[in-house]
Amino acid sequence: MKNALIVVLAYACVVLIMRYRGEGMDWVPALLISLLVTPLALLVSWGRSRLTDKARRAGERARARRRGEAAE
Repeated sequence: MKNALIVVLAYACVVLIMRYRGEGMDWVPALLISLLVTPLALLVSWGRSRLTDKARRAGERARARRRGEAAE
């Protein structure tokens, strides 16, 4: 349910941004472009959070190794 709400809100935000930006756009192209942009934006967001999480875990492992080596 949470994921569906995020997708709908992202789609609505992209449509409104495309429609009401500086030069504006008709509703039909804004709706169609948003169908392409929304999954791409969510994929990039997911990838960024995944990379950040992997980097955090790698940092924790490196700190743990340094503490283990310093204790010996």
